[in-house]
Amino acid sequence: RNLADCHKMIVFAATLGTGADHLIHKYSRLEMSRAVVMQAAAAAMIEEYCDQVCSALKEEYEARGEYLRPRFSPGYGDFPLECQPALLGALEAGKRIGIKLTDSLLMMPSKSVTAVMGISKKPHRCDVRGCEACGKTDCAYRR
Repeated sequence: RNLADCHKMIVFAATLGTGADHLIHKYSRLEMSRAVVMQAAAAAMIEEYCDQVCSALKEEYEARGEYLRPRFSPGYGDFPLECQPALLGALEAGKRIGIKLTDSLLMMPSKSVTAVMGISKKPHRCDVRGCEACGKTDCAYRR
């Protein structure tokens, strides 16, 4: 549904790099409360960075009469985590920015994001309604 009526798609990856992981790991052995704060701060940093990039892209595309859909990442809703290798491979994310996947499809460095955003000629905005709008009834996080 998120990509309905889209004629193009942006695929992107971003990471804070290994430095954040090293600091979090270091403090998880020394001072767990600090490690928890660093974990939360690093998660907020990567999300804020992605929000800024998406905002700039939104302005750029709307100036050309095209509209972006919200960013959507593997592992959310009905976008399978198993799509992660294809996204990272297409972006050459390992070579370009150092993102690798574990056997369980988690990204390393851990503060990394991959996402897609549809591009449409229609100024349609997706309704973000939460769990009740999702058809994935076996989700462990479903409300």
